[in-house]
Amino acid sequence: MLAMFGMVAGCAESKDKREYAVPSALCGVSVKPELVAPFLPGGKGLAVKEDRPVPTIKLCRVDVGKKWALQANQQWWAEDVSIATVASANPQLGSTEDSSDSTFFYSGTGAVVRVKGCSNPKHSGQILYTSLSVRDTDLADVPAMKKLATAYTKAVKNSDACS
Repeated sequence: MLAMFGMVAGCAESKDKREYAVPSALCGVSVKPELVAPFLPGGKGLAVKEDRPVPTIKLCRVDVGKKWALQANQQWWAEDVSIATVASANPQLGSTEDSSDSTFFYSGTGAVVRVKGCSNPKHSGQILYTSLSVRDTDLADVPAMKKLATAYTKAVKNSDACS
């Protein structure tokens, strides 16, 4: 009986263990691995995939064990669209907190942030927003999400997206 329990416990333990390196970039945008790590589950294998379904959206999906775990996006929206509308298009946010200047909505499982001071001649009349979504609600962490969203948005602002 004890041997069987040990085998079951061993299986559960390996499922929760990370058997991959946490990325230091999300589709070309540098981020500290320690900011990303709280939102990635245990498992084997990690893949980072970039997609650009339309010119105004850049999607960056992080899969763990062939299932999406985290998504970091850049989205250009018309200037007259409010951040509340942008946030409502990101269902992983759930119940959110917002910044005093209404340029930042966040929860433990997601965030939407306006990239202040960003312009790009290819996106005239538009505002760039970053968004983050976490699949596993058990990994929700409001302070950690705020840190990741702030760092990711700052890195996007310093990237080619804002030139």
